[in-house]
Amino acid sequence: MTRLLLPLEHLPDSIEQDDDALLWRLNRLPRRVQQVFLLSRLDQLPFASIAQRLDLSCAAIERHMNQVLQAAQQARTPVSREACLWYVRLQSPDVTASERIDFRRWLDAAPEHLQAFHDTELRWRTLLAPARMLGHGQWYRQPWAAVSLGGCSVAVGLGLAALLAIGFWS
Repeated sequence: MTRLLLPLEHLPDSIEQDDDALLWRLNRLPRRVQQVFLLSRLDQLPFASIAQRLDLSCAAIERHMNQVLQAAQQARTPVSREACLWYVRLQSPDVTASERIDFRRWLDAAPEHLQAFHDTELRWRTLLAPARMLGHGQWYRQPWAAVSLGGCSVAVGLGLAALLAIGFWS
């Protein structure tokens, strides 16, 4: 992601979370969402590059990244959800100057907005270790990485059943 508001020195102990629970939640996300996340977090690709690589719109990349941040959040309050939306939106190449102004207004509107945004930035930083575990073997770099074997086997099974049914009635 791009420039952060917080300095990079160190993460407070209070933001640490059980890696197993976080990894479990990230593993439950759809494969395409995981792929977008890993390309962003591990390969540090910008949204436009990910969109081009996966033949998706920037809006789809934003939705996927927001899903990841929502899954990673410990406290899911309306303010934290909005902070996640802002955090992801500000990374998009489609963000406008007007939206940046709206963000500053939102940030300045209440102290809890600034805190929620900082928490979101810290959460993003803590996702590196789980991302490395999730992306083990670099499966996410393959163009077919988001194709589910389970979905393919169901489609093949239905196709074979249809062929058998047609052959049976012929």
